[in-house]
Amino acid sequence: MTTISRYTPSTMPGEKLERLFVARERILARLVDRVEALGTTPSPHHTLLVGPRGAGKTHLIALVAHRARRLIEGGQRMRIAWLPEDPWTIASYGRLLAAIFSAVGEESDSPLSEDQLDVQLRASLRTNGPVLLLMENMDQILNAIGDLGQQRLRNLFQTESGILLIGSTTTLDRTLADEAFPFFDFFDTFRLEPFSAREAQAMLRALAREDGDSALEERLEDADAGARIHTIAHLAGGQPRLWALLGSVLTVDQVDNITDLLLTRFDDLTPYYQERLARLSPQQRLVVAELAAADRPLPVKAIAERVGADQRSVAKSVNDLTDQGWLAAVSTPFAHLLDRRRTYYELAEPLARLAFQLKESRGEPLKLIIEFLVNWFDAEELRASSETEYASAALEMIDKDETLGLVHGLTSLPAVRRPSLALLGRVEDALAALAGGDAEPVMSLPSTLRQAIELRYGEEDGITAMRLMLLGRALMEVGDVPQAESQEAWLSRAERLDAEVQSLQSRLMHVRWLAAGWHLDEAAAALSTIPEGNEHLDGLEALADAYQASGRVTDAIGLFAQVLQDRLRILGPDHPNTLASRNNLAYAHQAAGRIAEAVDLYQQVLQDRLQLLGPEHPATLISRHNLAGAYQAAGRVEEAIGLLERVVEDSVRVLGSDHPQPLSSRNNLAGAYYSAGRVEEAIGLLERVVEDSVRVLGSDHPDTLTSRHNLAGAYRAAGRVEEAIGLLERVVEDSVRVLGSDHPDTLTSRHNLAGAYQAAGRVEEAIGLLERVVEDSVRVLGSDHPDTLTSRHILVGTYQAAGRPEDAEKLLEHWPSGS
Repeated sequence: MTTISRYTPSTMPGEKLERLFVARERILARLVDRVEALGTTPSPHHTLLVGPRGAGKTHLIALVAHRARRLIEGGQRMRIAWLPEDPWTIASYGRLLAAIFSAVGEESDSPLSEDQLDVQLRASLRTNGPVLLLMENMDQILNAIGDLGQQRLRNLFQTESGILLIGSTTTLDRTLADEAFPFFDFFDTFRLEPFSAREAQAMLRALAREDGDSALEERLEDADAGARIHTIAHLAGGQPRLWALLGSVLTVDQVDNITDLLLTRFDDLTPYYQERLARLSPQQRLVVAELAAADRPLPVKAIAERVGADQRSVAKSVNDLTDQGWLAAVSTPFAHLLDRRRTYYELAEPLARLAFQLKESRGEPLKLIIEFLVNWFDAEELRASSETEYASAALEMIDKDETLGLVHGLTSLPAVRRPSLALLGRVEDALAALAGGDAEPVMSLPSTLRQAIELRYGEEDGITAMRLMLLGRALMEVGDVPQAESQEAWLSRAERLDAEVQSLQSRLMHVRWLAAGWHLDEAAAALSTIPEGNEHLDGLEALADAYQASGRVTDAIGLFAQVLQDRLRILGPDHPNTLASRNNLAYAHQAAGRIAEAVDLYQQVLQDRLQLLGPEHPATLISRHNLAGAYQAAGRVEEAIGLLERVVEDSVRVLGSDHPQPLSSRNNLAGAYYSAGRVEEAIGLLERVVEDSVRVLGSDHPDTLTSRHNLAGAYRAAGRVEEAIGLLERVVEDSVRVLGSDHPDTLTSRHNLAGAYQAAGRVEEAIGLLERVVEDSVRVLGSDHPDTLTSRHILVGTYQAAGRPEDAEKLLEHWPSGS
């Protein structure tokens, strides 16, 4: 059974408290200075630490007590009265004084009245020395002793220089913040700000060292540890006590136990939040509920709209809730770029969401825990525990939450679900506004995205780097064929960035987007402004890719060959970029049907990578995979099968069975089986590949769509035509939704669905679909593109098979290029 390591500073030895202390050295130093001055100054600086539960107040007070004991050992005349953290028995001023006497070891043999205790304490301060009074949950004590008790306590502090109070409270309630009460504006107040991600990382390191947890220490030293901690900081709310809890469950081998640990801790916290909520007015509870449900901070106007109340009354509720520690104004590094008349608020304690989520969950997994799992653990680690309810829920969130995927991209964490073009565009536009001095659009983004941007904001050229990353991700989504509904908007964004930055990288991105839109002359003109070097060569490759995608395969081969020669001259034969360029040239030859040349080039790349990287390096595995594809295209199917079987075995061993590369190789191996006439083996393998791809990549991932498309082809070859039709219809529907109606893969799936209709005897449906495919292919790819010509050829044959030779002749006669 797994147990929770309780983080209880009040019971820890002083030396351990010192070793675990981080971030608040300056506050501790000021407190100790006040303790050192006790007995020598006529006006001690009574101090109040303010922070939510778990903010580190007890740790600071415990360290003050520890340092005070050292001062006593060094000769300072002083006594320490550290009252209980939960002061249930202190119900009056007299009981408070009795508790002080008990703490310093001066309990009376007989009961004394409140007045007698007051006189005796004053005398003791003069006779036996000053007292350092450490009082936690000060607000509870003040409420318990009442107005008269508060007046007498204030009088004690004002008239006796031999007593110093260092207290703590979770909130400045009316006894401390209302001018009608005795202690209004009396204390020096230190608000304990939440730990930053960097400070949390320092605390976790200290905890790991103290516990001898080498696995956690190693994990915290990983390059991505800071980014991971930053992504879960919004869940912990910067509370040291919760970070201490998380420190016991952050290592990989505890994934299976983490939910039990967190649920137990959250069960402890929930009644605390629910009891505090019960004290609020109905409108205040609504404000807290709306911010708990929101995925970003909100200004008062937006809160009022959500609550359905007038802005003035909501503003008062927000101010009161801020004073009580429920809400906090958002701290952001680009606050100077915001409208100063508008303040954004969020929950000061994100865990307050527990009070709402537990009621709403009704037996379902808690969202807070799911969010922690997806932000700290990789998908592979979660899959190892996928039988648990929470791990399954986390994997489902990874598959569906596009915001999470973009957060990972911005913070350089492992990729998960691919974000949509719409989300990429929204964030790029927000960053463009930020670069122009307007931070309001960034504040409208989900908090996790805003915090990821904040993490990179301080870096040199951080905004530009993020915008280049977003433009690159969008380019991957758009693909090699222009999509009218998105192309121009993204081209405008690339132009905007280049106009603002005017760097080699921004100009290269502009070239890449021009090439992707098949504005080939404009791309070449923009490329001519980039001086010779790596960026120029990258631009040439982008232009070559566009030539190949648009059907100009000969031009593509010539340009890829030029890039290869230049990389050989500039970088040398063994540079990874040189090997990648040779691989690209091989692919261009293969696409042009020049298989022998492709095989020779792929073999060269493989030999070089074997020599430089070894047989099991991921790049070498890709080269072996590509060479097998060329063997299959050359009709050397048995060689392809043998090579792919070894590649699959090695990839699974090196990368893991759920890595995308082994899935791709297994897909191609099934294709090789199909080419060899081993259709049933191909079907069996493809069914497993589809199942694994859905689980690992998600049902909408382009590779999953490809495997489903290939499985449909195998069904058709096996005579299972109706199954093929049903699967292809779903693939077409999903491809239109995910990739767009004009994407080449969508056109291919529609083409093959028409073939399946024809095989099933549904000739008129096949003709109707092929006519639309040909029309769209001419519009998207051009009339001379190989894929367009293939669809035209099939449509001509289908016309003739249907007894419509005049339609076939008319199609050929009116073909746009006269081909």
